[in-house]
Amino acid sequence: MQIGKKNAALIKSVSELKQADYSHEPELGSMYQRLVNARDQFVEVLEKNIKAVMQISSLDLTMQHQTNRILDISHSVEKATETIFGPSCDGISSTGKSNNQHEELTDTIVQVSSDIQKVYGKIEQCQKELTDIKELSTQTIQISREMQKDMDNLLDVINRMNEVIAGIDAISLQTNLLSLNASIEAARAGRAGRGFAVVADEIRALAEKTQQLNGNMGDFVEEIKSASQKSVSSATETIQALGTMTEKIGNVWELNDDNQNHVSQVNESMGSISAVSEEISHSMTTMETQLKNSTNFMNNVSQDLKEATEPVVEIEKTLDASVRQMGKMSADAFFHLKNSEFARHLSNAITAHKTWLNNLENMAKKRSIIPLQLDASKCGFGHFYYAMTPDIPEILPIWNALGEKHKTFHQYGEKVIQALERDDYLSAEQTCKEARTYSKELIADLETMRRIAES
Repeated sequence: MQIGKKNAALIKSVSELKQADYSHEPELGSMYQRLVNARDQFVEVLEKNIKAVMQISSLDLTMQHQTNRILDISHSVEKATETIFGPSCDGISSTGKSNNQHEELTDTIVQVSSDIQKVYGKIEQCQKELTDIKELSTQTIQISREMQKDMDNLLDVINRMNEVIAGIDAISLQTNLLSLNASIEAARAGRAGRGFAVVADEIRALAEKTQQLNGNMGDFVEEIKSASQKSVSSATETIQALGTMTEKIGNVWELNDDNQNHVSQVNESMGSISAVSEEISHSMTTMETQLKNSTNFMNNVSQDLKEATEPVVEIEKTLDASVRQMGKMSADAFFHLKNSEFARHLSNAITAHKTWLNNLENMAKKRSIIPLQLDASKCGFGHFYYAMTPDIPEILPIWNALGEKHKTFHQYGEKVIQALERDDYLSAEQTCKEARTYSKELIADLETMRRIAES
């Protein structure tokens, strides 16, 4: 009876996995040791499963983040392609349309180059005309100067003619006086001087006629002299006007020469631009094709990543369900966690919590979004928290209140990401400060539970 009671007590100890003296019952002792080893292995498997599900959650989060980044890049490239080359219609590439635009631009440049070349030809022809006019003007000035010299010589001749006319007039006057004297002497001679008087009359008539012709000649010479002087003055003014005109033609010639040089440079530049435009057109066509191929490739990669993520999600669900199942099993005495083991999980949760907070602050500091777990049930503490319920009375109230606090804490991450997406960096930093303040209460609760479990 006493032996039965001992066996019953040992069996009860085995069922509760309590240490006892199993030396008298080696089979029970062996069973107890096997159960203890199995429990230790269970705890080890639980820890590995929790670690694995955390890694899978992190992998799933990273893959989703990278997939979204690839999609964002793909959309940006697609938008840039549409901005440069125009949108696609009905799923058909706009390559033809954009090529036409590039070809039209190239044709326009070629046409402008051709027009400039024609303008250059006309300017060159105009330059030749100006050169001829300039030379003709120079020749005209030279001829005018020679004419002016001739007119000066003519004035000299006229002046000498005036002198001759004056001499003839003097001779005519003297001849008239001589004829008068001869008439007087003929009258004195009487009949004998009548023949001489006739001659004297004829001589006087000739002298008078000579004086009359000489007077007309003087008037004519004076008119020629006046006209010559006017011609000399006109020639001088003409030479001055031609000089001014030649100077202005020279200025126009120089300006036209500068324009010709500039148009020549523009013509050469347009030729280079035309060649470069053709190369750019070809390059743009190639670039458009490459960009569209890259966009399609990134879309395909994103789709492949989404499909690749689906098994990861299923694995995560399976592991999470396994962890929760093992958490339920831990309520049984055979799989019950030791307080020290529970405290170790809390220490891991504190470390994971601080790491998450540091990542949040670095994200706001660097103004760059990185993969950050926003689901409170999938973080390092979440998988453990929702898998089990501790049976330590002092811990249980704190544990039950921790769920909502933990969810609220993860909401700070969503707020920071939203602020970064709209480039509101000040709000992101302010939210991090609020998260740091709020986290102190969470860490205090975790530290309190860890101390209670360890004690």
